[in-house]
Amino acid sequence: MPLTGELEHLPIVDVIQLIHSTRKSGTLNVYSRKGEGQLVFNNGYIVSATHSSEKLKIGKILLESHIIDQNDLDKALGIQDLSGDERKPLIATLLDHCGLSKDAAFKALETLIEMTVVEMICWTRGIFTLDIDEINVSDDYRYLPKQLQTVTLDTQMVLMDALRIFDEKVHSGEIEISNDPLEESHLEQFEHSTEPEQLEGAVTKEVLVSEDLLGLADLDKLERKKPYIFKGLEAFDPADIHRQVIDKNLPDIPESGKGKLVSFLSGISTTYQLDNGALPSTTKSQAVIIYTCDEFLQHAIMTVCKKEGILVFVTADRSELDNLIDRALFKYLEPILVFGSPVTDVEGFSKGDIVNVRSLKMAQYPQISIIQLASPLDFTFSLQSLNDGTRAVFPMPYFSEREETYAEDMINFLNTFQVYIRGCFNEERRQQFAKLRNSLSGLRLLRKAPDISLLVLQFVSELFDRTLTLIVDKSDLIAERSVGIVSDNEQGPAAPMKFRVPIRKNSLFYEIINSGVSFFGKSEDNTFADLIYPEIGAPTDSTFLLLPLKSNDRIITITYADFGRRPANRISLDFLEFFAGQAGIAMENALFRKQLDGSNQTEVMR
Repeated sequence: MPLTGELEHLPIVDVIQLIHSTRKSGTLNVYSRKGEGQLVFNNGYIVSATHSSEKLKIGKILLESHIIDQNDLDKALGIQDLSGDERKPLIATLLDHCGLSKDAAFKALETLIEMTVVEMICWTRGIFTLDIDEINVSDDYRYLPKQLQTVTLDTQMVLMDALRIFDEKVHSGEIEISNDPLEESHLEQFEHSTEPEQLEGAVTKEVLVSEDLLGLADLDKLERKKPYIFKGLEAFDPADIHRQVIDKNLPDIPESGKGKLVSFLSGISTTYQLDNGALPSTTKSQAVIIYTCDEFLQHAIMTVCKKEGILVFVTADRSELDNLIDRALFKYLEPILVFGSPVTDVEGFSKGDIVNVRSLKMAQYPQISIIQLASPLDFTFSLQSLNDGTRAVFPMPYFSEREETYAEDMINFLNTFQVYIRGCFNEERRQQFAKLRNSLSGLRLLRKAPDISLLVLQFVSELFDRTLTLIVDKSDLIAERSVGIVSDNEQGPAAPMKFRVPIRKNSLFYEIINSGVSFFGKSEDNTFADLIYPEIGAPTDSTFLLLPLKSNDRIITITYADFGRRPANRISLDFLEFFAGQAGIAMENALFRKQLDGSNQTEVMR
């Protein structure tokens, strides 16, 4: 029987992760004012996707990926038009007649899945339905049955990639988050809009879902114009998922204890909101990776972390653990790794196994914080874990140790874990890491040198009250755009200031231009008191930053920053230097493209 719900109450990321964590098979249909899409799952893994948007068609993806050219696409479409009843899907036609390889075809279908998820993430209003065990794989995917039998897309990896792309598009302005309500899209109307003649002689309701009802009438194009009909719709209740997981994994606890756990998990299964009550426009740059064979623990911690707006990825597969960590770090996430309590009777999860895997991960990823869960009675294992270098050891209740109070103990544990994990991600360094990730995502999209220089200014301004870009000329520094000097910091970059600062020999600027090394601290250099502060005003604290941007072995800008009227704070200079290094590479690429375009124009003029 199909389940249905509203994106306002359960965002699409949560829906996808629920399907993955409960290893469901079926077809997820999502309807929004902005379009409609479909994801197909097999045992929690994504195997197919379709979308109503013209930009999310397999032919367009193949073109934009330069896998085929326009002639190939036109040829395949022409063959389809002439095929009549024997018409094959576009992928099949391209494979048979245009030299498309199966590897390239499957890669394009993977991209289609990823981009479909990206598109759905920004839908904050709409309706979803999950048809359990009904797998409606689209024709393009059916044409590659062997691949689909052996290769399925890891849902967690797809989400990581999709969320990264989504963040990049939000920062570049390609995606705007809208919380405008749908017209006549509430579930009450969705469930009670059946025409009288549909009910006559029927055992269950048939609900006609029209374009107007879903707010789709304003779309220019829809892939399917016929209305959808759902039979026996059942409202999606997250409490049912909690109950199923508890019944399956905690069969021995009393019904009263099960009820308390269901009530607790249902109470925190609400959509994460900001302090002002608004929904977050982007996913936080925070992730928890859980390594345990305990399915209830996986589900419970995932629920707790979602309450905090933290991404959660779970695995009981040792080989998949490295993949998850590598993907998280590649996406500029700084994950916290949580090891579940040892389980004696499960292969690979004994105390010795946990210690071995944990020690290996510490050696491979020394920058990652690790939390170990353990029985409160096993103090030897807890002390060993702390001695090995884990960040913290959390006492976790065992039903066999305290049967009478297990439910209450588990709720207390989850409440405490939620508070602790929130504190971990609110630490200053992790917040700075999140800012670094977001800025790096935006940097990938920039193609012009001025835009790159401006992003460096904005990144530094996240940590300082006043920032100023100084362009390195032959003998002078030219004051460019600033933040917090001409106007308030909140107003963003101001127009170029244009005053000039001579580069004095043996000055701090001279040393930085020649060495390429950044500076943070106080200096006796008179250049600032003589030439800079008369233009911008002196800060209360004389601690300042000079961050060079190097491109093609030459310093082209220096970003000056200070704390204005505030006392100086500690800053993570390594983050700033890393970002400036990446910006320098982007600058080199931008300047090379400009030079290449100029050469091409010269050739055309000849």
